Amino acid sequence: MLQSIRSFAGSWVIKILFALLIASFAVWGIGDVFRGAGPSETVVSIGPVDIGRGELDREVRRQMERLRPLFGGSLTLGQAQQFGLVDQAVSGLVQRTLYDLAARDAGIHVGTDVVRRRIAEEPAFRNEFGQFDPNVFRAVLRQNNLGEDEYIAILRQEIARGLVAGAVAGGAVAPQPLVADLYRHREERRVAEVITLPNAVAGDVGQPDEAAVQAYYEAHPVRFTAPEYRAITIARLELDDLAREITVSDNDLRAEYEDQAHEFRTPERRSLEIVLLEDEAAATAMAEAVAAGTPFDEAARAAGTEPLPLDGVTRDELPEIGDAAFALAEGAVSAPVRSGLGWHLIRVTGVREGSTRSFEEVREELLTRIRRERAADLMFEVSNRLEDALAGGRPLEETARAEGLTLTRVEAVDATGRSPAGEPVGGIDELQDILQVAFRQPAGQTSGLTETRSRNFFAVRTDSVTPPALRPLDAVRDEVVAGWQAEEQARRAAAIADGIAEQLRAGTGADVRQLAEEAGGSVAVTAPFTRQAQSVEGLTPNLIAQLFTVDPGAVVVGTADDARVVARLTGVTPADPAAAGTALAPVEDDVARAIEGDLMVQFAEALRVDYPVSMFPDRIRQMYPAD
Repeated sequence: MLQSIRSFAGSWVIKILFALLIASFAVWGIGDVFRGAGPSETVVSIGPVDIGRGELDREVRRQMERLRPLFGGSLTLGQAQQFGLVDQAVSGLVQRTLYDLAARDAGIHVGTDVVRRRIAEEPAFRNEFGQFDPNVFRAVLRQNNLGEDEYIAILRQEIARGLVAGAVAGGAVAPQPLVADLYRHREERRVAEVITLPNAVAGDVGQPDEAAVQAYYEAHPVRFTAPEYRAITIARLELDDLAREITVSDNDLRAEYEDQAHEFRTPERRSLEIVLLEDEAAATAMAEAVAAGTPFDEAARAAGTEPLPLDGVTRDELPEIGDAAFALAEGAVSAPVRSGLGWHLIRVTGVREGSTRSFEEVREELLTRIRRERAADLMFEVSNRLEDALAGGRPLEETARAEGLTLTRVEAVDATGRSPAGEPVGGIDELQDILQVAFRQPAGQTSGLTETRSRNFFAVRTDSVTPPALRPLDAVRDEVVAGWQAEEQARRAAAIADGIAEQLRAGTGADVRQLAEEAGGSVAVTAPFTRQAQSVEGLTPNLIAQLFTVDPGAVVVGTADDARVVARLTGVTPADPAAAGTALAPVEDDVARAIEGDLMVQFAEALRVDYPVSMFPDRIRQMYPAD
C-alpha cells in the first residue's frame, strides 16, 4: 500500500500543488476566506478585509516556490522583485479577495456533498484501480503540507469562486458574424513568387579606403567596445574536498549497509491478471470453473467481467492482495481474496526474481555517501568560521589557507565568463554564480560566504574593475574591414533587388526565373500560406505580413538572412466560413474566451467599486527594499 501511495502521490504532487490549488483559477491562488488584519500591519485593504504583512510575505514566497524550478532551483528575493513577483502577489491577493466577497454577498454556500464529490472526482486521489482511495488522498495532502480541513476549506473557496466566475462568464457567446469575419481573416491563403538574392551576388566589393574604415568604425562604436572586465580572487569551500579527507571505518560502512539494506534489494516483480467481483459467491463460482479446466479469461467473461493485466508489480504495489499474489507459483490461480474493493481472483503470468547487491558491490557507494553526509556537517562548522573571519576583516588569502580552501585568481573576466581573448574561463565550477556576486560589488570588496546550488560555498573579492572601452581602431581593423565589406555587399545586393522589383512592377512581362538567374539568385513559388505562417520559401514574417496588404501582381522587397528577397503576389484564395467541412469551432472558442476575458475584467472593476481597494505602497517597499 505504501508503495502504491508513493507512486500515485509522487506523480501527481506538482499537478495538485499547481493545477488544482494554484492554477485552477490563476488570478486567485490560495488564501483564507476572509482575512482579519491580525497582528500584522495592513498593506492592502479590500472593502472590509485587511491584508497584513505576513499574508503578503507568504504569498510572495509561494510564488517564488512556484517559479523556483524554472531557475534551476535558485531564485532570490531580489530576482523575484525584478520579475515583478511582489506586484503579482498583491494583485492576486486583491483579486481573489474580491471574488470571496462577491461569493459571500451573493449567498453562495458550498455544501459538503459538493466538496466530497469534487474530491472523489480528482484523479490524483485514485488508486491503481481508478477508484478514490482515502489513503492516497491523505498521502497527497501530506506531500503538499496540507491538512484535510485546510484542503477542504481551500476547495470550498475555489468552488465558490468558480461559481461566481461561471455566472459572469456564462453569458459569453461568440457572435457568428464576428466568427465568420475572423475565420475569413485567419484562413485566407496567398501564393507568391519569391526571388532570393544572397548578398554574395554583389561579388567582391574590394577594400575600403582609410576614410571609409574610419567612418564605419565611428558609426558602430558598440560593436567595437570591449565589455567591462574584472580581476577577481575566489576562495571555494567544496563539499567533495572535505569529503575526501574523511575516514570511515569498516564497521560504520557495514552498519550503514544494514540500515539501508532495502536500497540494495531489487524486489521480486510479477505479471498478473486480476479479476474483481462484487460478492464471494460469484468469486467462488469462477474459482470452481477455473479449477474444472475453464481458461481464466473465459471464466472471467462468463462472470461478466474481464481480467485486468498488471505487468511487473511488486508486493507493496498491491495493497491487501499482495501477499496472496506473491504466494502463488507461476501459472497458478488464487482462491477468492477479499479486499476493500470486493473479491479478487489472481493468476500469475510471469515472475521476475528479486536480488540483493552484496556489501562489497556497494562499498564505494556507501563510502561516498557517508563521507558526503559527514562533510555536510563539517561544512556548516567551517563555513561559520570562514564567515566570522571574513566579517572580522581577515584577508581572503589568509582565511583560505587556514581552512584549506581552494584559492583561484582570475586576471580578467567579463560578466558572461569570457576572457579578453574571447575564450570561456574554464576550470571553475558554478562560475556564473560567482560572477553575479563579483559584478555587484565595488573594487576592493570581498563578499560574504555564499552557498551554491551544489551545497558548496565561495567568497569572492573584486580586485579591480576595467570599465567598458572602445577598442583602438588598429586592434579591430580586420573586424571593421569585414563589417564594411558585409554592409557594402548588402547595400549592392539591395540595389540589384530593387532593380528587379522595378522591372516586375513595370509590367514588361519579364520572366521571373530569368531575372533571378541573371542576378545570381534563385526563384521559387510558395505553397498557399496564411497570415500566421512564420517562414515560406525564405519569406520572413514581415514580408508575409506585407503580402497580405497588397493586391495580386504587387511586389514587395525585404531582407532575409544575409540575403534580399523580392516577392510578387500571384494568387489569393478567400476563406469561406459557409463551405462544407469548415472548422469554425476553434475560432468560436477563441472569440468566446476573449469575450469572457473582457467580461471578467469589467466584473473585477465593478467589484472594486463595491469593495474599494486601498494600497499602502510605502509599507510594501519597507518589506521588500530595493537592492
